[in-house]
Amino acid sequence: MKKQQKATETNPKVTKENIDLSVFALPQQIGKKKGKAVARGKVAVIYTRVSTKEQAETNQSLETQLERCRFYAGKHGYEVAGEFGGTYESAKNDERKEFKVMLDFVRKSKLRIGYIIVYSHDRFSRSGSGAIGIVDELSKMGISVVAVSQPVDTMTASGKLQQGIQFLFSQFDNDQRREKCMTGMEAKLRKGYWPGKAPMGYDQLKVNGEQVIKPNKQGKLIRLAFQLKAEQGLSNTDIIQRLKT
Repeated sequence: MKKQQKATETNPKVTKENIDLSVFALPQQIGKKKGKAVARGKVAVIYTRVSTKEQAETNQSLETQLERCRFYAGKHGYEVAGEFGGTYESAKNDERKEFKVMLDFVRKSKLRIGYIIVYSHDRFSRSGSGAIGIVDELSKMGISVVAVSQPVDTMTASGKLQQGIQFLFSQFDNDQRREKCMTGMEAKLRKGYWPGKAPMGYDQLKVNGEQVIKPNKQGKLIRLAFQLKAEQGLSNTDIIQRLKT
């Protein structure tokens, strides 16, 4: 009886006043001092982008992306610590200026960022396996990438798989577009049309709805210079003198 009484005295009744709530903290919260940075998972940043300069200049989708991301953050109670992007950056690779600034911020911020909010996964990246690698690195730091229009639970294996598939499909879509573009350019070249910006010495004109190039004054001089070199073997100095006359 005495031993039982002693055990009760050393282990007082658990109440809400004396319970140690730290045992229920997330791993990244343990050891954090009160009054300091907000716990990871409640602070987020927003990243938006478009693919072309024209889209950025006309604000196509940028405003919509930002509005939806802000709404998502507010709905889930996240504090937005910063908004990045807001311009045009190709996501074919991850060497984008604004993208790298955003990643550097979330990795080093004392606010312990928990989420990167984007409108869709292809706004974050279209680099496929490259994007998966970045997301995996961020995940190890406790940072999740959330796509507002493509919600998946990345805390589960199936959710991670779905997110990875979406990144791979974004790269697949890019590759398909490139193939179609190259096929179209080749077809135009075979028909005698120049599919891109006119090279030096040519003017770009529109004939019957098609872009064509025509030698200008500079182009005629360049052609003459090559002829003088090939047919007469003149030096560059002599060719320049001939062209000036």
